[in-house]
Amino acid sequence: MSGAEAMAAQFAASLLAVGSLVLIAHRLGFSVGAKLESEGEALDVLSDLGGFRPLHLTLDQDGRGAIARDAGGKVAVLVPHGGRFVARLVPAGGTLRAEDGVLRIAMHEQGARPLTLTLGDEAAYWADIRRAKG
Repeated sequence: MSGAEAMAAQFAASLLAVGSLVLIAHRLGFSVGAKLESEGEALDVLSDLGGFRPLHLTLDQDGRGAIARDAGGKVAVLVPHGGRFVARLVPAGGTLRAEDGVLRIAMHEQGARPLTLTLGDEAAYWADIRRAKG
């Protein structure tokens, strides 16, 4: 076997190995995105914020996130992080905009990705909450 053939064989073997690892990870469920199944699950994740007690909570219609408000007017969102969710407070400079039942949340923090939640009629409520705060 020539040097070029040996390199081609090694490349093919490497591709096969990587493909196998991807397939194994997929079959084990690592490629499945996080999905909220209930308000109780959302409340459990929100408890990670320490002291944040939601007065109003709305789940995304497809379970891809949630948004909540506490008595002090703080707003928190649940964002997917791999196969689970994490809670993040929306900073005072964050914006919430509603259009056609979809709420778009921009955190305006370095590295924070915009979040889109499908909330139906509740989207307008959340956009108005932030406008009312100033």
